[in-house]
Amino acid sequence: MNVGYMTNAFGPLVGSGGGVTSIKDVRYETLCRDEEVFQKIQRQGFNGVEMFDGNLDQFASQPKELKEQLQGMGLSLYGVYAGANFIYEDAWRDELWRLQRTASIAAEAGAKHLVLGGGAVRASGEDQKDISRLAASLAEAESIVSQEGLIASYHPHLGSMIESPEQIDQLFSWSSISFCPDLAHIAAGGGDPLEIVKKYKDRIPYIHLKDWDGEGFVPLGQGRLDLHGIIDFLEEQSYTGDWLVEIDGYDGDPVEACKVSYEFLKNTALNKNAK
Repeated sequence: MNVGYMTNAFGPLVGSGGGVTSIKDVRYETLCRDEEVFQKIQRQGFNGVEMFDGNLDQFASQPKELKEQLQGMGLSLYGVYAGANFIYEDAWRDELWRLQRTASIAAEAGAKHLVLGGGAVRASGEDQKDISRLAASLAEAESIVSQEGLIASYHPHLGSMIESPEQIDQLFSWSSISFCPDLAHIAAGGGDPLEIVKKYKDRIPYIHLKDWDGEGFVPLGQGRLDLHGIIDFLEEQSYTGDWLVEIDGYDGDPVEACKVSYEFLKNTALNKNAK
């Protein structure tokens, strides 16, 4: 079964300290021992991982060694997740520099995807031009990322400019960037994940599988989302993109969540069609 797992479930989420004073250094980071996490994910049956840009940056001087390390475990680097404000014009130059650097390291490490999240929420409320600014910045980021041979996609996320179905529609009326839907974030933002996947199926190269119980994110099959319906729909459409499980923000044991999620996927079209 060709499904990856996000490493961010295995430790607290922090931002890199240098980003407090230099926006070019802002990165997400999971506080964990990456190699140990890779091994835990591989033992459950997954064949790849996604990392935060801050975790990847620890391998900046030896990205090929990271690739070889993963390959030695039977894993690959599916993707890297990075965030940005996108809408502040002066800060954007430094953010773009950072994203280009991340894409370069990720490419050498064998990654296929760079997932982009964000769009700052202003204290004063949304400026009418923010959607167009976000779209323009995403176009620049996509151009730079594609030059490194990676696929750039946008990930709507709670706490960012793009949460609700209406906001997703508004952004995608301005932007042609690929779409990486996170099913639980879409549901928590008031959307129907299956309907949104159906609407944008032709621009989805990568999908984050996650369940939601109405209060928080939970292992696959333990929430209220119609994951079987979404997986079946995409398989019926001959979906050729990649699948990744992400169970961040879960209070339970991360290894158990990883195991439970893999067991859930064994009873879906993903496993049946892989045989």
